Amino acid sequence: MGVHLEAGPDGKAGGSYQFEGKADSYIEFPNNGGLDAQYSMTMLCWVYPQNLEGPIFNYKTSGQWGVHMWMVAGKLFARFNHRNYAFTPHLLSNHLLPLNQWYYVGASYDHNTGIAKLWLNGQQVLQLNIGAKIILGTQDSVRMGAKGGDGRYLKGRVTDMKIYDVALTMEQINAVKHPNQGNFSFLSRAALHYSSTWSPSLGASNYPIFLSWCIHGPSYF
Repeated sequence: MGVHLEAGPDGKAGGSYQFEGKADSYIEFPNNGGLDAQYSMTMLCWVYPQNLEGPIFNYKTSGQWGVHMWMVAGKLFARFNHRNYAFTPHLLSNHLLPLNQWYYVGASYDHNTGIAKLWLNGQQVLQLNIGAKIILGTQDSVRMGAKGGDGRYLKGRVTDMKIYDVALTMEQINAVKHPNQGNFSFLSRAALHYSSTWSPSLGASNYPIFLSWCIHGPSYF
């Protein structure tokens, strides 16, 4: 709803979604379990910010807060909330992201160690122990660009959004930096599930694959 295609990080037309920084400019994804990481997880995408604040990837479309990754005060922000929406300590990068540039950003949480991390251009920029064994608030539907009832809306472009149910290492994060890049065999797990790009807001399912859900371990895009 209220988004359109724009050039991506490689400059090719139609390589990203443009969000307009308005309440009616967002993409919403129903979550019937395919986006429910629940334990460990990694969120990754390319973002081209054109304003300072707004949701990049936000579980729970309004009201209470699930897991979310945002732009806040021009910086990357993430919070890995509990399944009952109780807050955990937030992560806020010290790196101001100048507008109108592409950045490869991400956030990860390791269920066993309790370590949460922020990633910028393939490098770890923040690490915080927020507590082990958190059952994550990833059970709800997701919005990109706007959260109902919140006046902060993302203006900018997003592409190649990926969700994993493991806390990826720096090597792995860089291996999946671009679609079809790298050897994914070292990421394989017993059960693999892949759901290809789709966008109900745009009413289409055949756009280039720059929104990918990689739950239960990565697979080829």
